[in-house]
Amino acid sequence: MSLLIRLPDSMGCTVASTAVLSSLLNEYGRIKVVTPFPFLLEGFQGVDIINAEEQECCFDVDLRTYTARRPHNNYPYRPSYVHMTEIAQEQLGIRLKTEKPFIPLSEQEDDFGRSEVACYSKPLIWIQSTSTSFNRLWRRQNWITLVEKLSDRYDFIDLSYAHYSPRQSLAIARHSLAGICLDSFMVHGSAAVGAVNVLVLLGSSRAECVTYPGQRVFYHLSQCPMQPCGMHGYYKGCQQDHEHLFGDSLCIQVEPVCMQTIPVQGIEKAIELIDCSPR
Repeated sequence: MSLLIRLPDSMGCTVASTAVLSSLLNEYGRIKVVTPFPFLLEGFQGVDIINAEEQECCFDVDLRTYTARRPHNNYPYRPSYVHMTEIAQEQLGIRLKTEKPFIPLSEQEDDFGRSEVACYSKPLIWIQSTSTSFNRLWRRQNWITLVEKLSDRYDFIDLSYAHYSPRQSLAIARHSLAGICLDSFMVHGSAAVGAVNVLVLLGSSRAECVTYPGQRVFYHLSQCPMQPCGMHGYYKGCQQDHEHLFGDSLCIQVEPVCMQTIPVQGIEKAIELIDCSPR
């Protein structure tokens, strides 16, 4: 039996869904996958990629339903890859082993990441300062201040603007000293390639749902009564009784005050505590 799987329509959720692929491969040996991001699955043994435009129905497992189930408000709170595994179990009517997300980097990609990091004279810290939803953003000035304070001891690269491919960014993250990101592709991708010392800045997102073991979360309660609302552009993650307060906006505030409560000093101290000895 060859299963046909439809993965989610965002890059981050696609990375998280690789945990489900590993679980299904353990059970079935080979599967067919429809995804808008086939490049993320390069090197995934046992996976046959099918063009998303050629197949839009009759899926054995459709993980797009994940974004419709209000995961940031679905108790008990659990990581996205655990939730997706549950969805696959329900749709197939079987029990699956819970695996971790995994993006296999080729030897060439791994060498690329290592050589790019080696070009810097100081320990390299990658950052991802942008996100697809404004309610997940940290002020630009905060990023500038943080880099200025630490630039005498560390080099920084903002993968949001560095023009690397997503897989190249993952390879660089894997070999860097540390990373700092928002609720974005890199919070998932860095975990899937084993990147270390990853600091995640969250305000509207629920940490239990979007982060991974080993990552350090910076989340501060703000004056916003909706926090965490978990609105990411494709569903409302707030309580159902509060949805009317948002209308068509992703945030009830002029700017996401939940993100602005995260102090630069806290991130700075966390970086200073990282062991810079060679790995």
